[in-house]
Amino acid sequence: MTRSGRRPNILIVMADQLAPHFTGTYGHPVVQTPALDALTGRGVRFDAAYCNFPLCARLRIVI
Repeated sequence: MTRSGRRPNILIVMADQLAPHFTGTYGHPVVQTPALDALTGRGVRFDAAYCNFPLCARLRIVI
């Protein structure tokens, strides 16, 4: 809870196989992402996030 007694609004945006530097939010000179720019302008943008298994493929387990 915040000091005002209200819960904060949290929105996590995840895009599969999209590098952040290909969005306007991260300063790409051509790509325009006005909705994403507006969200990050009013919130928090994380510049370093890591995935311990960054493969985008179906995992097949054979036993």
